[in-house]
Amino acid sequence: MTEQLWRTTTEHGERFLEAFSKSPREALLVFDFDGTLAPIVDDPEDSRLHEGSAASLTALSPLVAQLAIVTGRGVEAVRRLGRLDAREGLESLVVLGQYGVERWDAASGELRHPEVPASVIQAWAELESMVADLKESGTDVEGLYLEDKQRAIGVHTRRAKDPQGLLELLTEPVTELAKRHDLQLEPGRFVLEIRASSQDKGDALRELLEETKPTLVAMAGDDLGDIPAFEVLEELQAGGMICARVVSGSSEQTVLQSHADISCDGPDGVAQWLEHLTRSID
Repeated sequence: MTEQLWRTTTEHGERFLEAFSKSPREALLVFDFDGTLAPIVDDPEDSRLHEGSAASLTALSPLVAQLAIVTGRGVEAVRRLGRLDAREGLESLVVLGQYGVERWDAASGELRHPEVPASVIQAWAELESMVADLKESGTDVEGLYLEDKQRAIGVHTRRAKDPQGLLELLTEPVTELAKRHDLQLEPGRFVLEIRASSQDKGDALRELLEETKPTLVAMAGDDLGDIPAFEVLEELQAGGMICARVVSGSSEQTVLQSHADISCDGPDGVAQWLEHLTRSID
């Protein structure tokens, strides 16, 4: 028997599963990308949509009110890495990139893609100079990776010999750089992200709720940036709406478990949970 890689942890999770099986067309399903629909990898460009999740999303797309990916990544990166344009049957999918600043609708092909602010371009140049100075001073920065996210920059230390130590070393100067350019700082799993917009995933989720008007909502995420969206669901739960916070768990980020109505063992668990949703529909 296949090991079950997900479990409900609250009554909210149980209520959502029961209601979804009966009324999937009333449901909005929202997902983070990296660490949730795609495994975390050393090089962000090697990220790929979990094929099990891809199959279930394709099966669920015509059966639900809306599918959405809400991510700190740019829309174009998610479309490319997830091969979304090549996958048929995802007409109900919307991708909100850069925490909702960018948007792509699979059905219409409509794209919202604001220009890159000068502050981000200047910050990129300063980060490159900062890394060069650290290297010249003898600091081991091998494996440090700067990710160009258009309106944001990811400073990744996962590939370094001491990822946590290098992350701690960089936190203060990167924070100061972000403040100097009036940019937002978003910490994550061995990454510091600085971005132009103050919009968060809670704002992006509210946009989807206003458009879709669902009676059932689930949001799946794995990192600190997903907490604002989970807090929106907590508000809705307090008002009586059937919602589930789905956590893609990892040993790197355990704080989210306190928010979980449904707990999954990483992207494999999320894929298995999605398969269960598909099979549960009456």
